[in-house]
Parts: sequence; C-alpha cells; structure tokens
Amino acid sequence: MSGRLEGRVALVTGAGQGIGRAMARRFAAEGAAVGVLDMNDDNAEATASELVNAGARAVFVQADVSKAGQVERAVEAISAKLGTITVLANIAGIYGRHDPVRDQDLANWNRVLSINLTGPFLCSKAVLPGMLSAGWGRIINIASGQAIRPRARVGPYAASKAAVIGFTKAFALEVARNGITVNAILPAVTDTAMPRENSSEERLREQAQGIPVGRIGRPEDMAALAAFLASDDAAFITGQGIACNGGVNQLP
Repeated sequence: MSGRLEGRVALVTGAGQGIGRAMARRFAAEGAAVGVLDMNDDNAEATASELVNAGARAVFVQADVSKAGQVERAVEAISAKLGTITVLANIAGIYGRHDPVRDQDLANWNRVLSINLTGPFLCSKAVLPGMLSAGWGRIINIASGQAIRPRARVGPYAASKAAVIGFTKAFALEVARNGITVNAILPAVTDTAMPRENSSEERLREQAQGIPVGRIGRPEDMAALAAFLASDDAAFITGQGIACNGGVNQLP
C-alpha cells in the first residue's frame, strides 16, 4: 500500500465484519492506527487482533453507536490509547425488517434510524473537537444505492440512508473551512452477511447479472474508495455521495 494514512488515527464503526472490517484492514495497511468499534465484542477483538498481529497499532471497543454515552466513552478510550482521531468511517448499520410500511412498527423504524442515522451523527459529533484542533479531518459515511433507487419493503432502511446523504452534505458545508471533508459512499449489493439476511445465494447471483461489471460488490471495493477519501489526495472532495456499485446506478 502507499502509506497515505501514515500517522493518522482512524475510528471505524461496525468494524467487526464486512465492509467495516475491510476498511479497518485497509486503513491499517495504509499506515493508520485503527480504533475498532463494534457492538459485538468478539468480532471487534478479532479484527483488532488481526491488525496488531500484522504490525499495526489497533484497539477494540464495544459500543452501540446509537447511545451517546457509549460513543463518547469509546472515543475517549481510543484517543487515550492511539491519539486524536482524525479519520472516522461510519460503517455500522442494519437493514431491519423487510416489510411493507403498513406492517412496519415504530420499534423497528426507530431502531433502524438510530443505528444508521443517529449513529453517524453521534460519532461525528464526538470526534469533531479533535479534528477542529488538528485542523484536519476525514469523515466517511456509508449510505446506499437504495437511498436513490430503493426497493419495496425497505422503507426504514431507504429513509435512513437517504437521510445520511442529506446529513453528509449539510455537515460538509459547516466544516469545509476547517480542513475537514465529509463524504458518503453509496454501495450496491455487497458480498457481506447483511444482504444474506433477506436474500438467497441464488438471488445474489441474479443481482450480479444485473450489474454492468458482472459481479456484486466486495468489501474491499468500498475500502479502497474510503482509503482515497481519507487521504490528502481527496482534500478537494467534500459533500459528495459517491456511488461504488459497478455501474448499476449512474449518478449525475
């Protein structure tokens, strides 16, 4: 790797598996120290141990990103061990139940939005003072292609990811003069556990045929884009929703 993140400290939420784990690996390979945050202790510890065994500086913290107190304590713990966090990747997310709106209940709606939207808000707010002091920061949010072209039965998820794009754009304007960029990545279906909650392997193969490049996304595809957005090379890119989807949705 190029070492574009040498000397940086990154926090990756949802880093125990899937896209989050791939980003933690890529950031570490690019030279960053990595705070690994996940609701699952075992998954977070496994990711952090892998990074440490590969020669990186890494620590894990268990936290629910929808809980302000837990987020604040996690940021404090990671900063105390690794230094000021100047790269944040908000990856933690859930689908929730796939049901028509008429069958959705308020508990599912609130849970999906609390993880997918409130989580990035709380994590961004918690790391912002350190970035402002450093005069440099990179915040990368995970939205979704379903924010702009949703399927039926995913109302809470699609709403949460559309809101992430709006949050990204508004927040980027607030901090642009402080050396801080804020961008969102919009994946299409990606080879992780999440789509398998509601789709069979046959269905995933069918979806791959509908993607111009002929395959579904890989976590490493998202991690490569995130590593660029987290680097000095992307200093003039902010407030953007960037599709990483093999051409299935073409943004203007």
